[in-house]
Amino acid sequence: MPSPTSPSSIRMTSAVLHVLLSLVDGEAHAYGIMKAVPARTNGAVRIGPGSLHYTLVKLLEAGLVEETDHEGSLEEEDPRRKYFRLTSHGRAVLSAEATLLAGVVDFARARGLVAGSGSGR
Repeated sequence: MPSPTSPSSIRMTSAVLHVLLSLVDGEAHAYGIMKAVPARTNGAVRIGPGSLHYTLVKLLEAGLVEETDHEGSLEEEDPRRKYFRLTSHGRAVLSAEATLLAGVVDFARARGLVAGSGSGR
């Protein structure tokens, strides 16, 4: 398994990043992930079912997420739903990416490129 800072076997696309972020607080099923992304981004990012399925397959293959044996309440049980959670490797990769993105935002903020950050130079 590659280290979190080494090149991953999966490209960190917007879809990959948002799916991983959707799992940071715990397990979720695909439909829940698909609804969480636009809710978290005020509708700026949406992932369709085909893209989500492809992304989840790639994340499973890369060992960043795993399927769980979800045991919820009877009202939410649906045997067709597959639930996913981050692996420890997936959390480490997500943390490394978030750290990289924080540096990018700091750079942009310092140059006045982030709304409300002042004029910069």
